[in-house]
Amino acid sequence: AIYNRIYPPFIGKSFMENIREVWDPAGHVDLQTMQLKVEVGSVGMGKTMLENGLSRKRVLIVLDPVNKFDQLEKLSWNRDWFGQGTVIIITTRDVHLLNRLKVDYVYKMDVMNENESLELFSWHAFRKAKPREDFNELARNMVAY
Repeated sequence: AIYNRIYPPFIGKSFMENIREVWDPAGHVDLQTMQLKVEVGSVGMGKTMLENGLSRKRVLIVLDPVNKFDQLEKLSWNRDWFGQGTVIIITTRDVHLLNRLKVDYVYKMDVMNENESLELFSWHAFRKAKPREDFNELARNMVAY
């Protein structure tokens, strides 16, 4: 939602989702490929392509969700590559990753209560705010789990 609201003024844009699922601990070329939308032959080539492609442009990058520091580190980003006004949004449940990266700002989300969680689940599962009566107990059990 934030990406869709703020992306228009940025020269370069990248929403890299499901990082946790696509991350290959043996290498990080896949993440570089996701960002560049081209095939990257090696880590070094990917780093060079990222650096040259960003060349001090104002970009918006969303990394969602990150659960390991090497996912951030191995992208080989250097803050000097980006132009003034660049925004990088990293979603994670591990604030220590952000502290290690020395991010400028951390926003901690409030945890949803049971009713908010049920409503979110219901919108995705049933396309309405509340589950049907015959699914109410099952939906509440799913949310509690």
